[in-house]
Amino acid sequence: MVFWNLKKNRQAKEHLDKAVGVSIAIGNKELEARATVSLAHVFESVNDSQKAKEHCEKALTINRESGNRECEAQVYLSVGLLSQSFGEYDKAAYYLQKACSISSEIGHKMTDFQSLLHIAVLKISQFEVVEALEYLFQGIEKYEQIRTLQKGNSGFEISLLEHRGTFPYKLLTHLLCDTGRFRDALYVEELGRARVLAQLMADKYSSESHISADPRSWFGIENIARRESNCVSLYISYEDRQVLLWVLKANGDIFFRKTDQVKIDTLIAEQVCEVEGVFKKSAECFGVLPAANCEDRSLDDKVTTSLHEESQANLRGDETKGTGRSHHLCYEWIVAPVADLLTEPEIIIVPDRFSYRVPFAALRDEQAGKYLSEKYRIRIVPSLTTLRLIQESPADYHSQTGGLVVGDPTVGKVQYNGRLIDIKPLFCASKEAEMVGQLLGVQPLLGRRATKQAVLQAIPSVSLIHLAAHGNPERGEIALSPQCTTNSTPQEEDYLLTMSDIERVQVRAKLVVLSCCHSGRGLVKKEGVIGIARAFLASGARSVLVASWAIEDQATAKLMKNFYKHLVRGESASESLYRAVQWLRSNGFSKPSQWAPFVLMGDNVTFIF
Repeated sequence: MVFWNLKKNRQAKEHLDKAVGVSIAIGNKELEARATVSLAHVFESVNDSQKAKEHCEKALTINRESGNRECEAQVYLSVGLLSQSFGEYDKAAYYLQKACSISSEIGHKMTDFQSLLHIAVLKISQFEVVEALEYLFQGIEKYEQIRTLQKGNSGFEISLLEHRGTFPYKLLTHLLCDTGRFRDALYVEELGRARVLAQLMADKYSSESHISADPRSWFGIENIARRESNCVSLYISYEDRQVLLWVLKANGDIFFRKTDQVKIDTLIAEQVCEVEGVFKKSAECFGVLPAANCEDRSLDDKVTTSLHEESQANLRGDETKGTGRSHHLCYEWIVAPVADLLTEPEIIIVPDRFSYRVPFAALRDEQAGKYLSEKYRIRIVPSLTTLRLIQESPADYHSQTGGLVVGDPTVGKVQYNGRLIDIKPLFCASKEAEMVGQLLGVQPLLGRRATKQAVLQAIPSVSLIHLAAHGNPERGEIALSPQCTTNSTPQEEDYLLTMSDIERVQVRAKLVVLSCCHSGRGLVKKEGVIGIARAFLASGARSVLVASWAIEDQATAKLMKNFYKHLVRGESASESLYRAVQWLRSNGFSKPSQWAPFVLMGDNVTFIF
C-alpha cells in the first residue's frame, strides 16, 4: 500500500496482484483477503467502481473463509468505507457496524475506534446528528482508553495515535457548535488538548488531572476563570477556513463566537491554503535580526561559526508588508469578533496549534490605532486544566526564596547536529545576567561556571531562574558550558539543556525566564508547542517567560531591566512585563520585533524579595 499512498496506482496494483498470487500459492486466506480489499481501494482511486465493487465482494468471501476475526473486522471496515464512497450508504452502515461489533467483541480497540468514527461521519452525511454525536462520544471514549494503554510506548505508536485521534475532537467540536452546545464544545476542545501536559504536571504535584470523556461529567470549567481576578480568558480553535472563539468571564459566563468562512481569495492573496498558513507566517519576519543590533542567541548553523567554513546569516530586520497583512488578518479573525467581550485589563489566551505562533502583543486595532499589548496585559496557557493544576498546587510546593541566574555560558567547540562547530560567546547576555543578579542579590553563573551540571543541580532549590544563552530554534533547548573531563570534543549531552533533562528534575521555581532566542518554539502538535518552555511547566514551574523569535540585544537589556525593576517592587510578572513593554515603546524601541518577542506562559506570580 506504500505505492497507493504515494498515488502510484500502477505499481500498487502490480505488487498487490503478486501478493494475491503468493497468498493463494501458500494458502494464506488472511493475506489474500487483505490484498484483495487493498486492490479494491486502488480501483476506487482510479474511478473504476465496477472492479472495486467486484474486489470488495471477493474480499468478503475470502474473509469469511479465513476465520481470522481481527482480519474480518478490518476487511469489513475497509469495505464499509468503499461502500460509502460509492454512495451505497445502507451497505456502508451495515459493514461498519459489523466491523465495530467484531472489533469490540475481540477487544481490538483501534479498529473499534476507527469504526465508531466512520459511522459518525456517515451519520453526519445523512443529517442524523443525534446518532452522530452518540457515536463520536463513544469513539472519543475508546480513543482515551487506547491512549492510556499506549502510555510509555514508542514515540511512533503515540504519534500514529495522535494523528488518528485529532479528527474526532475537531469533528465533535464543530457538530456541538452547529447544534448550539457551545459549552460542551469547549469541554471537547479542552479534553483534546490538555491530556498529556496535565498528566505530567499532576504527577509532579501528586494531584489528580483526570478529565472524563463522559459528557455527563462535564462541569466546572468556568470555575477556573473565576479564580483569575481582572482577567478574561480567550480560547481559540481553528480548522481549515474558520476560527472558533470562546470567551470566559470571571463571573462564570461563557460566550461563543465564530468567524465566517474565510474567503478563498484572501488565502490565495497570502499564498496559503487555510487559516493555519497565515498563523504560521505571522511571526516569520521577526526570525532573524540585523547583526548590528543582535549578537543572536540562536543555536543553529546561521549564527555559529563552523570550523570548516564561515556561514552567512540571513539578515533582515523590519517587518514586511506581507507580515503586516497577516497581522491584520490575525486581528480580524481572533480579536475583532470578541473585542466587545474583552472588558478586563488582562487576557489569558489558550491558543490552538499554530496560533501559538501569532504575536498577540503585536496585533493592532487599526481603527483605534493601538496594539493589543497597549490595551491589555497578555498571558498564554496551554489549557485551562493546566492553569487549574497550577492554581491548586500544594502551598509549600514552590520555593519562596533563592535565584539561579545564568549568562553567556562558555560553550566553545562542540558537536551539534552531527557537525563540529564553535559557538560564539554572548557579551550582552553576560551583561544582562550581571544586571539581573545585582537586582536580585544573586551571584550569577557566568562563562565556564555555567555548566550543565551546575545548572541542573541548582534548579530544584530556587524560586526564580533566569537563563541568558544560545537557544535551539526548533525546541528552544539551551547551550550551557560543558563539564570537561577529557580532551575529547563535547557531545550534545555534555552541554545542551534538553527537554528530557528538565523533565527529569523537580522544578520548584515560581518563574523561569528564558532570555534565549526562540525559547518559545517547539514542535507544534494538537496539545500545543512541545519545547523547552513546556518542559519547565511540566516539571513544576509556575510560570515561564519565553521569546518567540531572535531577540535584539539593547532592547532585551532594557526590557529585562524594567521587568525586574517592577518585579522587585512586588508587582506581578504580568504587570511587570506590561510595564516594561510600555517603557520600550515610549523610549525609542518602536518596532514590534523589539518589544513583542517575550510572552508569559502559565500563572501570574509575585515575589517578596
